[in-house]
Amino acid sequence: MTRRTAWVGGGALLIAVAVFSFAGRGATPDVPTAVAERGTFVDAVQVRGEIKAGRSVTIVAPPDAGELRIVKLTPSGTVVKKGDTLIEFDGTTVTRTVEEKQSEVRGFEAQIEQTRSESRAKEEESQTAETKARYDVNRAELDYSAREILSRVEGEQRGLKVNDAEQKLLEASAKSSSDHTGGHAKVAGVTGKRSKADFDLNKARRQLHALRVTAPSAGIVTILRNFRSGNWMNPQDFKEGDRVWPGAGIVELPDASSLFGLAKVDEIERGRLQLNQPVTVRLEALPDKELKGHIDSISALAKADFSSWPPPRNFDVNVALDDRDDRVRPGMTASIRVAVDTLKDVIIVPSQAVFSASGEDVVYVMGHGAPQRRPIQIDRRNADRAVIRSGVTAGERVALKDPTIEVARR
Repeated sequence: MTRRTAWVGGGALLIAVAVFSFAGRGATPDVPTAVAERGTFVDAVQVRGEIKAGRSVTIVAPPDAGELRIVKLTPSGTVVKKGDTLIEFDGTTVTRTVEEKQSEVRGFEAQIEQTRSESRAKEEESQTAETKARYDVNRAELDYSAREILSRVEGEQRGLKVNDAEQKLLEASAKSSSDHTGGHAKVAGVTGKRSKADFDLNKARRQLHALRVTAPSAGIVTILRNFRSGNWMNPQDFKEGDRVWPGAGIVELPDASSLFGLAKVDEIERGRLQLNQPVTVRLEALPDKELKGHIDSISALAKADFSSWPPPRNFDVNVALDDRDDRVRPGMTASIRVAVDTLKDVIIVPSQAVFSASGEDVVYVMGHGAPQRRPIQIDRRNADRAVIRSGVTAGERVALKDPTIEVARR
């Protein structure tokens, strides 16, 4: 009986030691921790936005060249200089038109020369007839001057000849004048046709020259949507081989020096923002790059944003980029962080270290024994860090997970 009692007492002692050991391990759970540090806290407003261009030029298809086909198109995102080729169109039809108009002009020039030659010959003939008629008048007048020594009948006959010669002179003069005017009119008519052909030729030459479109200024190529291709709900960008209509906008050329960030903020965030506050811009497309900037302007009135329902009313915030990077493009999505205030020489812990217990904010200070729950007062807080006014001192280690939950799980 005594031996049995000893075995029972020894077993109970082992069980008690095991329970104590388990409880001891549960009092110091294995949870991630962080050290409360003294440092500088930057209170910031973080919003989503995108990169925009303040200045841009839209490149359109020639307005008077009819429907054209794109044979060369500079890709989107290409940085170009003034004079670089952006678009080339198929010039087969326009080249044929130029050749036809050149042939017309040459034909009219030959016709002008022929008309002038015929008019000169006819004028010379009529002038010769007028000269002969004038000579006949002079001769008839000379014969009529001797009427006193002639019989009355012969004198009257010679007088009639004078009248007849004068009438023929009038007719010859009228014909000469008519031939001269008619010749000039014919030449003018053909010359007018040649001028019309010249106009058409010059127009075709301009159209041919316009088939190669160059950049009017330096910028970044952005290909626009072709609303005649694909699904009208989701049109595709213009591409080589597409046919375009006169005046169609094909390329937008934003000025790289005018890029800025655009964000939309609600009324609460707007109240914390001011002009010239420092801004950090991170681009999803360039995760290795962080751009510095500042708030350049804030819209005076809020505008409805119909991207969601019911549409919220937001303010537009323009961010001037103080840094430059050739890889930045209009339309890139950006995370914009505005530093609204800076607190120096304060106690800072990660936001994950702050918990709510019994209606108050607490932290769990990890030491050599069980975690110590302490109520704290928070001065400022954001998604990443919290400023502790009281309850924690610099150098203390705080839990990033609730240790009481970890103990309960064990």
